[in-house]
Amino acid sequence: MKKHNIILPLYIIWLIILVLIPFILMLILSFAHTDGLDFSNISFSLTNFKEIIDPVYFDAYANSIILSFLASLICLLLAYPIALTITKFKNNKLKNIILIMFILPMWSNMLLRIIGWETLFQPNSILNYFDISLNLIGSPIAVVIGMVSTYLPFMIFPIYTVLNKIDPAVIEASYDLGATKTQTLRRVIFPLSLPGIYSGITMTFLPSATNFALPERLSAGKINLLGNLINSNFGKTFDYGFGSLLSVILITIIFILTIFINRKDKDGDLLL
Repeated sequence: MKKHNIILPLYIIWLIILVLIPFILMLILSFAHTDGLDFSNISFSLTNFKEIIDPVYFDAYANSIILSFLASLICLLLAYPIALTITKFKNNKLKNIILIMFILPMWSNMLLRIIGWETLFQPNSILNYFDISLNLIGSPIAVVIGMVSTYLPFMIFPIYTVLNKIDPAVIEASYDLGATKTQTLRRVIFPLSLPGIYSGITMTFLPSATNFALPERLSAGKINLLGNLINSNFGKTFDYGFGSLLSVILITIIFILTIFINRKDKDGDLLL
């Protein structure tokens, strides 16, 4: 009991410093207009909220939704059979080795992985030795491939976690009742794995939609996402008000989706 009494206040203090205070500052700045870091002539209005619906930014919004949706869908189509196959292995050591293989790329710097794809997508890359020339730089395909390769593990692990928790007796009961493997997968396994799918989509879609380094490198600056808008407003135009408003909207979306996932996952065991 004493440990809990000590940890809880420290956790709350940490949460206030790293989450609540920055969010409040961004919320205040979303109504503000400043001259860069000069807050001496700060003013408050609703102009930022009017600016956010400017058609100039619609391409970035559309790119964020469409490309992130495609990347999440591809990740789901790849991750589900992979996760399902891993759960079939009876050897736990083999399971752990395969899972580690998917974790290993995440241990390297993400920017280095993006540069690696950028090098392969160039017209003159190492693939020319095999008479292959991708020349995908500047295309949406390059961005989607980068998203899938970066965030595929975030789709695999939540789905695997849920599938691994399914009681084998439930599957055996389905077979005993005359269901085929396809029917069992469609009517028993898939519905029970939906919480993992919801979590995986959230962990894939949101980072894809807000990433700025990936589209900046793989599209040669031709394709902007929501993350590029936020980065541009904070790092280039120094429009902290509009950048803060975009960040607040993004945080709100993440918060709503987190609540949704937690309601779907009653046990609270997902990797979210």
